[in-house]
Amino acid sequence: MPTPLVTGISPREGCPGIKITIRGENLGLDEKDFIGLKICGDDCRPTATWVSPTKIIAYAGHGQGKGDVVVITKSGGVGSCSVGFYGRVEQAGQFQEVAVWIEEDAVALFGLNTSKAPALLPGSIDTLSGSTTDSISATPTEELYEMFPTSNYCSDDLFSWAALEFALKRLLMNPRISMPVGATIEAIRPAFELEFDTLSLPGGLGATPSFFAVPSSSTDITQTNFNPYYYLLTYKSNANFAELRKNLEHLKRTQVDNKGASTTLVKNNIASFMEAVDIMKDIRRFSADDRKKNVYTPVIKLIEEISRIAHSMYDTDLARKDYSDTIRNALNVIQRYKFIFHLPQTIERSVKREEYEKVINDFVRARAAFETVDSKVFQNIQREVEQQIQNLRTLFRQRLTEFPSSIDDQKLFIRYLHSLDSKADPAWDCIIHQKAALIDVLRSCVVDRLQQQQQQQQQQTHDVKLHHHDQATAMVDQACDVLTTAFPDLWYLIQLYLKKKLYPLSERSEELDRTYTHKQPEFDALTEEIIQTFISVVRLNLLTRSTTGEPDMSTSQINDIYTNAEEIYQRVKTLPHCVQNCRLCVLHLVSLDIQAHFKKDLQQLMFDLRLECFKVIMDHACLEVSRLNTQETWELECDEVLGSHTKLPNLFHDMIVTKANIIYENVLSVNVTKGERKFFEDKEATKQAAIAVYRLLDDFSSVFQILIKDCSSTSNSIEPLSASTTMITSSEHLSKTLRLIIILNNFAYTRRFILPRLKKIFLNYGFRGMDRVYDEIENSYKRVDEQLLDTVQNEYLRPFLHRLESRMYAGRFDWATHQRVTTVKDYVKHIILDLARVHAEVYSISSQLVYTVLSRILSTLVKELAKLYSNINQFSKAGGMQACLDLIALQECLGRCMETGTSSQLKEIITQIPDAAEHIKSKALTDMLNVFLKQMQPYSIAFRNVIQPQSNTN
Repeated sequence: MPTPLVTGISPREGCPGIKITIRGENLGLDEKDFIGLKICGDDCRPTATWVSPTKIIAYAGHGQGKGDVVVITKSGGVGSCSVGFYGRVEQAGQFQEVAVWIEEDAVALFGLNTSKAPALLPGSIDTLSGSTTDSISATPTEELYEMFPTSNYCSDDLFSWAALEFALKRLLMNPRISMPVGATIEAIRPAFELEFDTLSLPGGLGATPSFFAVPSSSTDITQTNFNPYYYLLTYKSNANFAELRKNLEHLKRTQVDNKGASTTLVKNNIASFMEAVDIMKDIRRFSADDRKKNVYTPVIKLIEEISRIAHSMYDTDLARKDYSDTIRNALNVIQRYKFIFHLPQTIERSVKREEYEKVINDFVRARAAFETVDSKVFQNIQREVEQQIQNLRTLFRQRLTEFPSSIDDQKLFIRYLHSLDSKADPAWDCIIHQKAALIDVLRSCVVDRLQQQQQQQQQQTHDVKLHHHDQATAMVDQACDVLTTAFPDLWYLIQLYLKKKLYPLSERSEELDRTYTHKQPEFDALTEEIIQTFISVVRLNLLTRSTTGEPDMSTSQINDIYTNAEEIYQRVKTLPHCVQNCRLCVLHLVSLDIQAHFKKDLQQLMFDLRLECFKVIMDHACLEVSRLNTQETWELECDEVLGSHTKLPNLFHDMIVTKANIIYENVLSVNVTKGERKFFEDKEATKQAAIAVYRLLDDFSSVFQILIKDCSSTSNSIEPLSASTTMITSSEHLSKTLRLIIILNNFAYTRRFILPRLKKIFLNYGFRGMDRVYDEIENSYKRVDEQLLDTVQNEYLRPFLHRLESRMYAGRFDWATHQRVTTVKDYVKHIILDLARVHAEVYSISSQLVYTVLSRILSTLVKELAKLYSNINQFSKAGGMQACLDLIALQECLGRCMETGTSSQLKEIITQIPDAAEHIKSKALTDMLNVFLKQMQPYSIAFRNVIQPQSNTN
């Protein structure tokens, strides 16, 4: 296919993320053929969509400048381009939005001088009006400088204008704040607050980082916490952006003109200043005249009288004040100890609400008051409060003895008790109670064996045993759950106790340190008791067979322990689950910092459990294999090498693979880093595994023996050829001999294919000693193979041997009186025809078995002929020729199906016939033999194609 060619692109330029339509030729057969797209050197295939061989829709990447648009396809390769695309990178502005992230820097963006001090503006006067000529709504710049001529915050640099200019520029030029035409600050207040909530002002402006984060921001320019953003939101929230821009320009223009503001004010109001000076002179002259005329004497007397009356009233008020202070002091005392009078009710109410912190704080506070105040009322209250606190201690101790309880609750109540009585050791009491409760629960998780035996004696049913297996599984699950939940909390509490972290630092003493040191052995004994109890519980429930067995039990007795199949089925369902649950529990315990010998005991328990689980799974597998004969459906499957066989060998293979996977998951897979032992590193485990594999494979050979016995119900052994062909497709009416051939071929298929596959599986899973096991199995399978062949041979030979002699002497034939030889006798023809039927039946199942079956049949048949011919006392000349003709015809037709010994024996029979050499050389015998072979060619041709194995292992 031609290379892709891009002939058009729309648009031809744009910023990153713009949608582009690409048109051209040979842009791909389909979506899968379109594998690449580069725009200005940037890979845009992930965002591209193939529409047709002439159209693609994509989104521009981050490529900059002018570049090519290149399409890549599987069928055409890398394409070319006749047009280009220009990638632009737009900058964010006041009214420009872009689809890319823009890094912003306020100082760099606006060019502010961050070294200046904050500016000051009057907070009550609007200095940012919309018009520069309106004196009512706008504060002139001259007034600002006259009001604060010497302020430290006003200098020639006009810092106030810089602060406001920064706020306005930040607002007006921020691309992330949308600014519609005519909008006000109040309309965009959420975006404005969000933007400036994270903004820091330039250094030196004297404002806090954000007035939203600092509530003390002010709009008053005379204050140090003046905030220009706050000022804009407070006084200019209804101003639109056009007005703000005008104000900004107005501030810039008036900065230079403000320098002479104070001089201008004086010049414009010189008349008022002169009038005020004249008034002050008149006031001074009037005051001097009053002093000359003694105008102040009456006033002084009046003031003295008023002072006397005031002092009198003040003394009365002081007396009243003293009385009021006395009452107030008494009320203050009552108010001060008010909580003590209400303390019993407060404690009772707080206990009901479980506000124990409040109870303890109130009690500590009241205890200090009881020690400083000696009053009978207080003593009565103290006794009542002490009784309540004692009840509270009892409640806390009960909560500490609850099982199970979380470590947080335990630490909390330990702290409560220690706060109420610093001399007590509630942590130690809690540890002892939790340990005792945990051991009691574990000991309750053991099935009562005595009760179990009594029930078995009373009820001789399997349901009792199965019930006890379910009960034992539930008990183990409960023990694992309890130990996994409670022991880590107890262990953590012990570690906190030993590290002295349960009590406040101020409460520690040398005596307490010695107590901690002496209790370390007790903690070790406590931990050992818990772990050993758990191990005993698991062994009593799951390992009864291995722990209760007599030491001198024989192998047969051990194998007979689980002769009950239902019991094995029940254990194989529950034991793997228990092993996994116990493994999780043990791994959880081992992860704690317990001592090494505790970990070793737990790992030994797990190894024993895994070994027991392995035995149970293999026992169950042997039972399943021994019952495979019931699953034989006689439905044939064709194999290119060994012909037709049923599903039975593959069922056996799949069953073993399933069991091997279960064994791997529950027994063989280990976590070496957690201290788990590899299963086959143990000699006993290796031995048990080898024995189990041998039993498993040997049991399957027994299945074929059982099937052979089951075939005895079939009556006919040899069916007509037409029937033999239909037997392959109909499993309901298979003949006895055909079933035997199928069994024999299944056995050969198992030896040749199934056993090697299983050996490879066992070796992959780490089984050891498989070579020796398979040597023993091979010997066993050879014996079974001989038995199967003998059975097949006997079934086929029974009609041969029964009819051979009668057919030989049919029509009162006598070898001594026979006068004329015309053709081969009928008994030879019957032998050939019957063997042809046998050949057809065996060949319909497997061509590999034809020679094996026919050679064994012919070996026995020739031996029977030797007996018959040895009993003939006399041959006539024609009788001798007839015997030679019959035996030579048999040799010529069936010679390829005979073993060397059988053929030699047949030749020996011929040589024992009188004048055999002469008869063999006679032309008459040769002519009759040729005529017979021609007549039997349709039957004998099958024997010529019989495949003789190079080495007969059977």
